Amino acid sequence: MQSLGELDRDIFEEYLIHLKTDRTRTKSLHGEITRLRALLEAVGKTYKYPILENLIINRDIPPTARAEFRTYSDEELKRLNAEIVKMNEQIARLMILHQMLGTRISDTLTLRTDCLRGQPGDRVVHIRQMKTHPYEKPVSEEIAILIERSIQYTKKKWGETEYIFVSDSDPSLPAQYNRIQTQVVQMIREKDLRDDYGRLFGFGTHMYRHYYGVKLTEMHLDDWTIARLLGHSSVHNVKYYRKMSNQILADETRKVRERLSQLILENLDGWGEEYEQVRYDVSCK
Repeated sequence: MQSLGELDRDIFEEYLIHLKTDRTRTKSLHGEITRLRALLEAVGKTYKYPILENLIINRDIPPTARAEFRTYSDEELKRLNAEIVKMNEQIARLMILHQMLGTRISDTLTLRTDCLRGQPGDRVVHIRQMKTHPYEKPVSEEIAILIERSIQYTKKKWGETEYIFVSDSDPSLPAQYNRIQTQVVQMIREKDLRDDYGRLFGFGTHMYRHYYGVKLTEMHLDDWTIARLLGHSSVHNVKYYRKMSNQILADETRKVRERLSQLILENLDGWGEEYEQVRYDVSCK
């Protein structure tokens, strides 16, 4: 083939087969084929190759894979926090507040020094979401004190600022995500912190929010209350937190059942032939 004008459906379908059977590929086929279609359509219009404008059809493009909805286990969060609190005090405050508020990391980084409202015992924090609308969330006195100490730290070091957590190079700007990520990931590697499956932790800021949402479902709150506390404008995404909560419960229950089955098997010896059916039933599962 000397020119794209010679490209036809048969050649493209051979390429599709190659893409879908090449197990070494890691890129998203959805994104790759979508970009290829845009390129071929542009070439077709520019060089008057009409076949290229309709060469790739919608069914050639696989659906995007749904992102796995993951959260930290209680033990994973304990391991992380045990080391986070040993970091620079302001970074530690930032990370703990991020967890306790259940906000997106962008909303935590842009908390303003006037975000606390109300009187002791009846505090709310005003959150200006980067993606959607602002909202207010009631907070405990402990969280309010943590916010106040964060404000005091910044004021003592930088004077009056708009944001609680500021950039070291320019305190008129909020703290930069990349800088926080670098320091937390460095700590994780130095301490060799791993999840329940033995993998090194990443900088999974969204998983703190997932953890917060799952805990809200375990408190048996209604969908609307959970959505409000997470800053969602609708209840649409609450189902994912409920699904994750149910999965965690199922996994924990399965472990208990397996342990009980093992205890039963360990105590069947000597109980007679009629109990051997129990051993057989368990072994067949």
